[in-house]
Amino acid sequence: MSRSATDLRDLRHELAGALRQARDRTLALVTPLDDDELHDQPIDFLSPLVWDVGHIACIEELWLVRELTGRPSSDPARDELYDAFENPRWVRGELPLLPRQEALTYLADVREEALRVLRDTELAHDAPLLAEGRVHRMIAQHESQHQETMLQALALRRGGHYLPDQEAPPPLLRPVDDTDRVEIPGGPVTIGTDDTRWTYDNERPAHRVEVAGFALDRFPVTARRYAAFIADGGYVRPELWSERGWEWRQEAGHEAPQGWEPAADRGWRRRRFGQLEPVDPREPVQHVSYLEAEAFARWAGGRLPTEIEWEKAAGWDPVRRRSRRFPWGDAAPTPERANVGMHRFGPQPVGSFPAGASAYGVEQLAGDVYEWTGSPFTGYPGFLAFPYRGYSEVFFGGDYRVLRGASWAVPAPFTRVTYRNWDRPYRRQIFAGLRVAYDLPR
Repeated sequence: MSRSATDLRDLRHELAGALRQARDRTLALVTPLDDDELHDQPIDFLSPLVWDVGHIACIEELWLVRELTGRPSSDPARDELYDAFENPRWVRGELPLLPRQEALTYLADVREEALRVLRDTELAHDAPLLAEGRVHRMIAQHESQHQETMLQALALRRGGHYLPDQEAPPPLLRPVDDTDRVEIPGGPVTIGTDDTRWTYDNERPAHRVEVAGFALDRFPVTARRYAAFIADGGYVRPELWSERGWEWRQEAGHEAPQGWEPAADRGWRRRRFGQLEPVDPREPVQHVSYLEAEAFARWAGGRLPTEIEWEKAAGWDPVRRRSRRFPWGDAAPTPERANVGMHRFGPQPVGSFPAGASAYGVEQLAGDVYEWTGSPFTGYPGFLAFPYRGYSEVFFGGDYRVLRGASWAVPAPFTRVTYRNWDRPYRRQIFAGLRVAYDLPR
């Protein structure tokens, strides 16, 4: 059935708005930085920020201009320069990257053309890329994902304090027990989704899975609990670590989460965004690797949840026997439900968002920090790559573990319970923490 002119106008307006919001966040990140900071590469697996700027423009040109019009590339040399597979992160600092102003001009010129194409293109139901604006939503999300990696680099800066304007945190509504657990009963559950508007191919298709009962931390693991793990010899007791994890810990020499250093009062302080500050013991711990998360879970007497367990606890409604889009229901995220969208530039204390609890009463599953699961990254039964194999499929079966939830650095659409992130087990720069699962007595 064809769309009415009003429906098409509204859809174009929605898509243009999503693209504009993503661009506003990108520009807010880079505007305070000087040229040297944009070209700096803080660690070898994070790109110089100016590479991300050019890459965002290049991918937008590819999908929102060339793929939709059949036009040739405006500059094949740029395509090669900003190809993420041809130029892995550790070489990007040596590439002849566009200077700041040229990169920003490229970004603006591509956006102007992309919006012109959007105005002139029929968003047909039978065109896979265009139905419901799928490709435009994909590109808005792609830009948002690069903002998150840019923030990971900025969090490591050792120069002046970098922290754009942010909203005041919500009041902490009540004291909570940060070790509280919730029992999740066993039974069938629908995992994944068949929605194609905002979701990526690795979230599809929806399928039924039988899940055994388990218990799960009500809250993400706090800095207080993680400090207790350290104080109890967590980083010097090999029996708490997997064989690979212990080898990594010895080789890397880590003794605490990224950015943590001992404070004079025997507590901890952390360096992030160029500032040294006390660690808030109520906040979810952030910047730990899968290998560290795995060791903490063993110390706590549990394990990391599988991603299927995590999604059941986050999204399953046992009364209506269906999946929710977000932990609290299908309504969009609000500041009372979740800490997302770069509004606060860090996680908030546990207990801050009771309105965001899942049907089982598990809190802060959306926003604040990603959470490591024990699951390797692979496709669901019936997986179909879309719109290209390079987004998900090429990573299946590799050395990756799935992270669930969403961090404070991502926009609202990423807080959907089906969203899957992934990274290598030893990576710590991501805004990731954990919560612990526990087997129930049989």
